[in-house]
Amino acid sequence: MSKPEVFVRIVSHSHDANQVENDLLSISNHGAIELEDERGLSWFTEAMVRDLAKDWSQLQGRQRPGTRLTTNIVLSIPVEIDLGSLREAALAFARRQFGSNHQYVVALHTGSTNPHVQLTVLNFGHNGRRLHVKDGDPQAWREIFVSELERYGVAAQATLRTERG
Repeated sequence: MSKPEVFVRIVSHSHDANQVENDLLSISNHGAIELEDERGLSWFTEAMVRDLAKDWSQLQGRQRPGTRLTTNIVLSIPVEIDLGSLREAALAFARRQFGSNHQYVVALHTGSTNPHVQLTVLNFGHNGRRLHVKDGDPQAWREIFVSELERYGVAAQATLRTERG
């Protein structure tokens, strides 16, 4: 039996303070789903999520109008797996890919037939450089996510789109 394919997809970007707040409220289900950030801190009420959005949005003044403030990514695997393993693998992926320079939050969504993790990354880095997603990055991210899932005992693969047909 072949290993299931992981799913890593950029679903949206926010460009202003209202979009940042709406995105964070959406992925946290207005505070009903806990967000965990790059420092391991939890944001678990609507008021806390609004405060986080306000903090992130303050960086907007340092950017040109229309610049992407955040990148929203979905990580999933289309098989039933231990939710703790999915969450930990997603956190490890986020730490490995973004943790050295970017703030981010992770939310585990379990209310559907396909549990998944939503990851929102603040594009403005600690070093003043912005996150620029290039062609090939999503495939590299899929491969990193697979390696993190395998560390938690979940078999998965990240073949290229051309190989999948």
